Amino acid sequence: MLRLRETALRPSTWVALTVLMLPLSSSSADEGTAVTLSDAVVVVLVAVAARDFVQGRNAAAARSVPALLFWVLGTASLVLALAARNFPENVIGGVRFVQLFCLLPIAVMIALRSRRDAQVVLGSVVGLALVQGAIGCFQALTGTGAEIGGESVRAVGTFGAYNIGALAALCGVGLLVALALAVGLPGTGRWWALAAAGALALPLAFALSRGAWVATAAAALVVVSRGRPVRLLALVGGAGALGAVALPVLTASGGELGERLTSLLDVGSDPDQSFVDRLALWRAAGQMALDHPWTGVGPHAFLDHRDAYAGLRLLGSSDISQGSDFQQVALESPHNFYLLVASELGLVAAALFVVAFLVLLSRGLVRAARPRSDASTAVALAGTGTLAFAVVTLLTGDLGGPWSVLLGVCLGLAGWAAADQELVDDDAVVPDRPLPAEPGSAELVGSGRVR
Repeated sequence: MLRLRETALRPSTWVALTVLMLPLSSSSADEGTAVTLSDAVVVVLVAVAARDFVQGRNAAAARSVPALLFWVLGTASLVLALAARNFPENVIGGVRFVQLFCLLPIAVMIALRSRRDAQVVLGSVVGLALVQGAIGCFQALTGTGAEIGGESVRAVGTFGAYNIGALAALCGVGLLVALALAVGLPGTGRWWALAAAGALALPLAFALSRGAWVATAAAALVVVSRGRPVRLLALVGGAGALGAVALPVLTASGGELGERLTSLLDVGSDPDQSFVDRLALWRAAGQMALDHPWTGVGPHAFLDHRDAYAGLRLLGSSDISQGSDFQQVALESPHNFYLLVASELGLVAAALFVVAFLVLLSRGLVRAARPRSDASTAVALAGTGTLAFAVVTLLTGDLGGPWSVLLGVCLGLAGWAAADQELVDDDAVVPDRPLPAEPGSAELVGSGRVR
């Protein structure tokens, strides 16, 4: 009973539950902005993490520079959102930004105290990705996935066609976490992690998400190189040579995979309608940001102003289909997170997000580049790699669906890495109230470190 109570009061348990609840998020366009089970679990997670912080457990993480950056992002987003006039969407949008870019990442940072906590958190991400990836592979091979190019071969897992990019994001993040464990861990555990990373490459390919492919490839180079410039340049050269040999074979093979690769490599000469729509949305968002540089047009107000700025080539909606389920979904956002923030919250907010992400990434790379092989290094690599994935994928995507909560978890991992924390053995974590520091003691018991 005592062990059950201790498990229930560990923030890492609630981080894992937050991740595992992602497939139960809204899967229909008709439900609009809904509170999902993951959102409800996040509330409990924040409360449990706040309890740990008040009691002094891992308080150093919550007082670090990355945590301060998250507080700045959350506060600035909330203030700018409340300044908008589109009530109640402005309040909903402000609270959502505080949840995703402040409270959830800091709670994840507090949760990562011991090696067991890291195993629970990272294991939930990789485990869910493997399960959903297996379902996605079955969909692609049996023709029961989402429709693309007239064929139902796009892997979406149990997320549904409405959250069509969720499986790609989950598999990309899971692959990078597994790859970070393979690079950062000593012993035989790295081979199991490498096998998991290889297994997740298949459903990522079947998800047919060009943005996720590019983001995963870029982040994988960061993880394998551990942020070391010489090794990174060598890997980029090797990847370029491998791509020059493999890509012509894959594009010539035909099928949806080959067509998606061809469209990625030659998008400028014959763009499809999705690319035309995306360019029109980007131009509209950019013009909104220039016309409203300080506060933007307001959270969730992009759609209200879209047609006044977009050209006539914009189709304005997208068709999604899986089996008998067919929906026509309006293009309500610019499909670029940075332009979304710039258009709805203003250029100042967009600049804050870019600076914060770059600071977290640079500090994480410094932490990951140290010549060590242990659990702390592996978690730091995972945080840096998933942040690199997010920075790239947000160029062609934005908030929405299960990816939003997963992004908050990734930011928490990146914040932990940037805060230069260390994992401790479970018996070094004080289970109840922290003891007072002894005179002259350099480290507190409650800080999550060994005294």
